[in-house]
Amino acid sequence: MEKRRLVLNQNVTIKEHHDRVELILDERRIKVNLTVKAFMFLKNMLEARIVKDELDSMKNPHLKELISPLYFNDILLTEEEDELLKFGVLYNPARMQNAASPIPERRIEKWCFFGAPADFALDPPRSPAHGPYIYRKLGESHREMMDLGDIAYTTADDIYRFGKKIQHVIRRIREKNNRVMMFGGDHSLTYFVLKELSQINKDIILIQFDAHSDINTTKNKINDLLYHANFVSKLLDEKSLSGVIQIGVREQNLRYETDYLVQNTVLQLPDKLGLEEGKKIKNMINGKHVYITFDADTLDPKIFPHVTTPLDNGLSEEDVLYAVDIIRNSGCDIIGADIMEFTCGFDEKGQLFNHEISLLDRVITRIIK
Repeated sequence: MEKRRLVLNQNVTIKEHHDRVELILDERRIKVNLTVKAFMFLKNMLEARIVKDELDSMKNPHLKELISPLYFNDILLTEEEDELLKFGVLYNPARMQNAASPIPERRIEKWCFFGAPADFALDPPRSPAHGPYIYRKLGESHREMMDLGDIAYTTADDIYRFGKKIQHVIRRIREKNNRVMMFGGDHSLTYFVLKELSQINKDIILIQFDAHSDINTTKNKINDLLYHANFVSKLLDEKSLSGVIQIGVREQNLRYETDYLVQNTVLQLPDKLGLEEGKKIKNMINGKHVYITFDADTLDPKIFPHVTTPLDNGLSEEDVLYAVDIIRNSGCDIIGADIMEFTCGFDEKGQLFNHEISLLDRVITRIIK
């Protein structure tokens, strides 16, 4: 219960004037003015150790009118949230042209998206850590979604600490039944999204566009820490998924037994989907919650070379869009998606470029429409 106690966000600046008190959260560009009397009342409530559950059940409309907006704007947090936000779970990157929006406290039609700019795989020389920045700078479809900013990465973060921040944000988004889009970042981060979603929604089917299965159950790897090539097998082992549909997998070396796919309800489909494959997808996902994860290396490197681990003979844009249309028309509930493992190039003047980003735009628009 202690973690549910409300506290003042550590990042809030308090400016006291003779007739009012300003509570300023610079990183979110939020400023709230309170009367001196209201601020003193707030301090007394916090000293009385009010918890979030008491805020939710408040009968006094005046108290709720005072405190609810402060919680909504992250001026007030639970102790757990404040611990996570100490270094900024979500923050407004300086490179963003527009201010990030707060996590909505109601159901909205738009998808919510956030960046996860971290690379724990460290596959040189290509890194997807700047994926969110590349997408915002060169893409367009993000304007159709609510931009919540980025998960803050600090030098103190290992993959699990960073992942805990992702889970916190996913929980906040999904508790109001909103749909989520994450931009990575290396593919291991998808694990934390699905780990949290599985606590909220049952019968989740993962639809994975990828050149690699990300299943590694070999004896010397099964107990390895989480990384981008084993996150699917870890989710299956932990019973966080009801099944997996993989599209575009063409890895050369299998790291699992031949009967593994059948035993774990993993359906691998050919690049070119026909009527028969469409029926299999519909039968598997109809009436289920679906999460789509899109590793950019599923695409043929001839049309999308800027990925971390390219493999020849990948999907065409038409293949991907056709598959997404099948998914959307299969009677499922798409609760979220992510776009992972895309990188960038630099021209002779050192300017960023990724000529393929418009292709990602078209895929994303098809998913969220």
